[in-house]
Amino acid sequence: MNLTGNSTEDPPGKGFRCSTLRQHREALSHNPNAYIYDLPRVRLTVINQLRKCGYSKVSLKRCPELIAKFVELIFSTQENLPFFHVNGPLPYCWNSPKDWDKDYIRYEWGHLLSRNQSVSPDEIENLCLQSARCNKHIQTSMDINEVLIWLDGSAVANRIRDVLKKRETLFKSEEWAKLLNDFNKFQ
Repeated sequence: MNLTGNSTEDPPGKGFRCSTLRQHREALSHNPNAYIYDLPRVRLTVINQLRKCGYSKVSLKRCPELIAKFVELIFSTQENLPFFHVNGPLPYCWNSPKDWDKDYIRYEWGHLLSRNQSVSPDEIENLCLQSARCNKHIQTSMDINEVLIWLDGSAVANRIRDVLKKRETLFKSEEWAKLLNDFNKFQ
């Protein structure tokens, strides 16, 4: 499988059930595609997020390459891993209990400025890809700067700073400017 998410293989995790968090984390750790398998679905779920950002005419039919490029660019700033990913013997990012039967991360679109606190969270540069566990239990409706203060000195805070630097570089790039210009055609 590659980052396009194209595969002729059966879905990972087909036929197994994890009844504990440890089993789910072990299944994730044994799947080499655990962090990229969900990308095709993510391209579908981002459409509503992009529409909330003002790109009301975005659709998979109208601009599939543009949507795929957006996902690719955001995901690349995260090193093709969940936003809060930290290496360990077992993954520290995982799914909601309802998705423990999957040996891959089922991503959610997170908002670095929390939807619960921000007056205008629906900005394209506010979106990131998170696991359900991280979205609900690490960010916990806080803005990302609050998370940095709360977890200061931790591996997670270091990871956040690293990803934010990469995002800042991306958002200043010509590639990003072109992407936004292309998205503006779908307002």
